[in-house]
Amino acid sequence: MRPGSVTIVVILIWIGFAFTLIGAISLVLIGTGIASSTQEAITAELERLDLPAAWAPSIGPIFIVSGACLLVIALLYALFAIFISRGSNVARILLAIIIVVRIIGGIVMFVTGWGTETWMFSVFLGVALDVVVLFLLFNSQANDFFTDRVRTP
Repeated sequence: MRPGSVTIVVILIWIGFAFTLIGAISLVLIGTGIASSTQEAITAELERLDLPAAWAPSIGPIFIVSGACLLVIALLYALFAIFISRGSNVARILLAIIIVVRIIGGIVMFVTGWGTETWMFSVFLGVALDVVVLFLLFNSQANDFFTDRVRTP
């Protein structure tokens, strides 16, 4: 039987999947809207935002490609949720590696002071949540649950 700590991790992964999927769909829709706009309107908006007008031809496709990349990440979230819920130790280790990289990235952002206060707060919350997930994935109950093979329901 799956321990509660692993169930919490699986729920958090599914929540991450949902938010990432919403973000992916939003980026594709925004990029499609930008790409269908006139170049003059895009250039005017970029100038209003004090951004280079040279970005006008490529900004829509960049949003669309970014959304497609986020969609792939969302699918990876779903795979992690499925395999971790079934007890895959390989999935647990891969997720731990990704989380450690995210924590290092968050620490680098804190040290460099990159981003707004709101952004830094969200990075802080993300790092704190990542530390909690690592603890939940590697406590004694979770260690007993994970094996080298995937359990079938």
